[in-house]
Amino acid sequence: MAAPKVLLIVAHPVIASGIETLLKLEGDYEVKRVPSIADASKTGEWRADVALVDGALLSSYTEATLGVPAYVLSGNERDGRQLARKLDDARGWLRKDATGPELRAAITSLKRSVAKPDAAGIGTLGIAIVVVLSLIVLALVAYLIWLAVY
Repeated sequence: MAAPKVLLIVAHPVIASGIETLLKLEGDYEVKRVPSIADASKTGEWRADVALVDGALLSSYTEATLGVPAYVLSGNERDGRQLARKLDDARGWLRKDATGPELRAAITSLKRSVAKPDAAGIGTLGIAIVVVLSLIVLALVAYLIWLAVY
């Protein structure tokens, strides 16, 4: 399994460095830091799995699109929830002083939530294929019985 790619959008270099260090100590993460939401789109071909966004950067936005599930980093719950509404795929908020295990748990939950729709889609497709093949077999058996009787 590939290391989760975490886009860390934090303006203050010391805070960003601290969070990046926590992530590296907690597990095998590939982290890319950018200082602004505008810079988030300039990561080239590197595609993040999840994002951690400093809520202070969202205050001047009415809506921000990252294209990946994200958590907002905030000092308190009220601001965190309010700022999370500005992101296209926000999954919640975390305290800015979150511990390493809290960051790891949040990233793991984001990765799982992203993976679920794909797995569900494959399961639904598999069921549909089984149903169609069953109907074809039943129709073939009915036809063979009809041929044997008449």
